[in-house]
This record gives sequence, structure tokens and C-alpha cells, in this order.
Amino acid sequence: MAPNEREPRSDALSIHSIATEFGVLLPDSIGDTRFGASIAGIISQRWDWGTAHLNIAGQLTRDQHADLFTGIILEGPNKWTVRPVAEFFYEEEFGPAHTVSALVGAIWQVRDNLSFDVGFRHAITNVNEVRAGLTYGFPLRLLGPSGK
Repeated sequence: MAPNEREPRSDALSIHSIATEFGVLLPDSIGDTRFGASIAGIISQRWDWGTAHLNIAGQLTRDQHADLFTGIILEGPNKWTVRPVAEFFYEEEFGPAHTVSALVGAIWQVRDNLSFDVGFRHAITNVNEVRAGLTYGFPLRLLGPSGK
């Protein structure tokens, strides 16, 4: 479980995890010199057949527009070393544009705390791109090994 995720609940509406992400958008090296910021909430549920993630995010873009994003990610079974993944999202940048997009790809789980991913994204706004990334998990122990 990632450091910012909550333990699963045991009631009928159990949620595997709730996570948050915060970010700073640094100035573009060849374009806009302004900063931006982002915040996101992620709710995830894992079953034997796969995992679903619901993402909701907001940001202030580098050109100082408000931007809202919502998306769902579906992954194949977690026990598979390489599993398929698909993402569908809608993004509204107030003022300039909105985007409807889909991504298909794969996640390679190297070990419990390390995975690599690759995917192809197509957006209705004529955007086609290949994306690649890695995820590295680590324990967050602020007060020592026992957490006390």
C-alpha cells in the first residue's frame, strides 16, 4: 500500500484504497515560464479479475487556467506479471479546451514495489502519444520502524 493510502475498510462498501497526489507544474523549458499546481484524489478497488481506479483532479495550468480531470483506469489481474491496462478520461481546461481520451497499454510488475508501464493514448483532439513510466513504492516511517 502506498504511503498516502488508507487501510481497507471492512464494511459492505469496502474501498481498497484512497490516495492523494499533489504536484507542482514547473515552467516549460522551451515555452511558458510560469508555474502551475495540481491536486488529485484516487479511489481504487481490487478484485480477483482486476483493479479499477477512479481519479478526480484539479489543477491550475501554467497559463493560469483552471483544469478539471476525471478518469477511470481498469487493470488486469494483479497476480499477472504483465497485465493489460486501459484508461478513459475527460478533461476540461476552462477557457481553452476539453479533451476526451483513451489509453491502452500494459503494466510489468517487476517486484512488489517496482513496476513499469507503457501505453498508447489517443484523444479526440487529434493527440496521439506513447507514454511510459515507472512506479516505485516505499514505506513511510516518520517515527521509526514501529510507527510509534
